[in-house]
Amino acid sequence: MTDEPMLCAAAFFRNKGKSVVTEKEFLMGISMDFRWMPYSDAKELLAALLAAKVVKRDGDLIRPAFDVAGADVPVAYRPPADLIRKAAPSRETDSMNFPQIIAFAEKHGMRKKDFISASNALQKRLGISPEAAGLIVLRDNGTDISEIAEKVYSGISRE
Repeated sequence: MTDEPMLCAAAFFRNKGKSVVTEKEFLMGISMDFRWMPYSDAKELLAALLAAKVVKRDGDLIRPAFDVAGADVPVAYRPPADLIRKAAPSRETDSMNFPQIIAFAEKHGMRKKDFISASNALQKRLGISPEAAGLIVLRDNGTDISEIAEKVYSGISRE
């Protein structure tokens, strides 16, 4: 039995006809080629699929973490609207992923666009994880990160 996140990843890689793609190719494929969802939602989907360990990042490349050929994908597959929520692993009390950090930033008055932009720039410049970059951006903008710092650290240290 294949769950919905695995089905989505299998459908993507089968429709693309590839077993490995770049991150940009994944995002553009989901949003522009297949028109499954907007580009911003495709980013969240990728983050959720990575967190759920359905796909894995290998340097700059994204590849499925399972045998795509074993999945039974319907011919006209289109992911459900709530797939991003379903794909994200259940919120454990001991770790936080990037979409959760984005929500924390918004809750504390930061604009989502500004937060993501600053996090991405810092991540590229320092070569660190998105979660670590997000935490630094929050701290540098005067947000008290004490309530999430340990959760973010435990999530990063597991990777």
